Amino acid sequence: MERDTAGGRVGDEREEEGAPKAEGGDEGDLERVLVTLTPSEAKRLIAKAVAAMKPVRKALREGIVVVCLGTTNAFVAEELTGDDLGRGKGRFAIGIVTPRGTCVSKAEGRLRELVIEGGRATGLGLKDVLGRLGPSDVFIKGANAVDPWGNAGVYLGSETGGTVGLSIGTVLARGVRVIVPVSLEKLVPLPATDLVQTMGNMRFRRSMGMPVGMMPLPGEVVTEVEAVGILFGCCCIPAGGGGVSGAEGARCYVLEGSAEETEAAWEGIAALKGEPPVESEAEECGRCTAKCPGRRR
Repeated sequence: MERDTAGGRVGDEREEEGAPKAEGGDEGDLERVLVTLTPSEAKRLIAKAVAAMKPVRKALREGIVVVCLGTTNAFVAEELTGDDLGRGKGRFAIGIVTPRGTCVSKAEGRLRELVIEGGRATGLGLKDVLGRLGPSDVFIKGANAVDPWGNAGVYLGSETGGTVGLSIGTVLARGVRVIVPVSLEKLVPLPATDLVQTMGNMRFRRSMGMPVGMMPLPGEVVTEVEAVGILFGCCCIPAGGGGVSGAEGARCYVLEGSAEETEAAWEGIAALKGEPPVESEAEECGRCTAKCPGRRR
């Protein structure tokens, strides 16, 4: 996947853009380290990178930043505000995937979107500011799928498309900067646009949990690959995944760059190790309004 990203470490004001590439340069000058990230560690890494992006930093100072609900975005919210949601990260989400299938989080205690204006959390929701968003603002929305070409897709559980379905047209029409933080844990091996044609929350005869559709999510995708480039300036090469004993869903990466870059990346990623998994309480079926095929009330 090759997409433009910011090229420096946190706080680096270098103007050049673009994630470092593995090819080119003197092979003898490159060093490599191998790292492993659990899903929660990957979310933290991506969140730190999103918070370090120049458009986000500028919008924090001069505009509006909207952070939509989602488990990856819970980490983004923490990095942008400095607040620790702790075990409450799971409440910063609506649609969730649980062992029983696609589901929704418990409505009681659920948090709302984060809207930051002038560098301060406002307590407002997306609907309160949607009509004021413009090109100097940033809209951050996580995804459920990302393909090898850097295209993202998001599940739609609501028959009317939910928050993203109701807002994305306005956001794109006004030229708002859209950033899509998503881990390669969600990598799919075919074009995300193909999935759109096979899904739909009224298409399934049966589903494990809530049936969902999918919508392409246009925007600047930030995976672990881009995050490493943004934060540390070195190349990140996916090298496998899977695990046991709490590392289910983990992925391994080869980091390649100068001695200084790889050392910074090693130290930075080592500091993320041990990030606890996100826990979210699913809504009770008897109180849920989702139309799950075959569900008994």
